[in-house]
Amino acid sequence: MKASEVVVRLAVNPAGAALDRWGVRFTGHSIVSWIFARSEDVQYNAPLLLTTIGAVSGKQRTVVLPHFSAGDALCVVGSRGGMATDPYWARNLRANPQAWIRVNRKLRPVRAHFTKGEEREALWAPITERSPVYLEYQRRALKHREIPVIVLNDA
Repeated sequence: MKASEVVVRLAVNPAGAALDRWGVRFTGHSIVSWIFARSEDVQYNAPLLLTTIGAVSGKQRTVVLPHFSAGDALCVVGSRGGMATDPYWARNLRANPQAWIRVNRKLRPVRAHFTKGEEREALWAPITERSPVYLEYQRRALKHREIPVIVLNDA
């Protein structure tokens, strides 16, 4: 089993995910993301913490995500490994675009904007150049959905 597969299993385990969130909150880095990057031979991308409001529960939900620059804003990608549905955090943002991010240990409010068409393509090309794994995820998801690229603007 590859190290990246072990890391994914750790990250989806509630205790492992909590440990990873703790690490990002207090150090600004994710051991899960670092091991995944090393195992997959891709560039490590320091993550952010994204806190959304649950579409059903109304509770705050926090997830560790890699992010990409988009001018003055940041982008995140709702890949979910190429599964047929968007990740829960993306569904939460569709229901309520208000969110909070913690980048480099600093918390700030943001508003999510789902990109489409040319705007999405202009962001997708540099994202997939930096992290080609998203091309494989899009191939897997192709019959079901287009993987969303979400811009997080300061609120």
